[in-house]
Amino acid sequence: MKLLLYGLIASAGILGLAAGIYPDYHFELFLGWILPSLAGFITIYLVLDASKKDAQRVTKIIAIGFVVKMIYYGSIILIIFKLYPFKPIPFIFSFAGFFIVLHALEAVIIKDISN
Repeated sequence: MKLLLYGLIASAGILGLAAGIYPDYHFELFLGWILPSLAGFITIYLVLDASKKDAQRVTKIIAIGFVVKMIYYGSIILIIFKLYPFKPIPFIFSFAGFFIVLHALEAVIIKDISN
């Protein structure tokens, strides 16, 4: 869990730098950061909790988490694009960058759990 918290702190720092460089896009950058951050935090919390109980439960949580994340990301992004008028390019770059980095961090954490 410490590694995820360090990753979230580092990503928040990068978010702050990006928001300082592009002050017109604070909200778009924040949305691009918070969506993968929440999903990653909840997933790792559930995986760590499951790893204390049973190894098969970890696999089940990862599989269920994958499906839930697909629904979560799809519905949230659809809602954002339909209801909130904003510039999508900063959001897309922010979301894609944080999504890739935070999910790679999740993979490292899950690999450490399996060892």
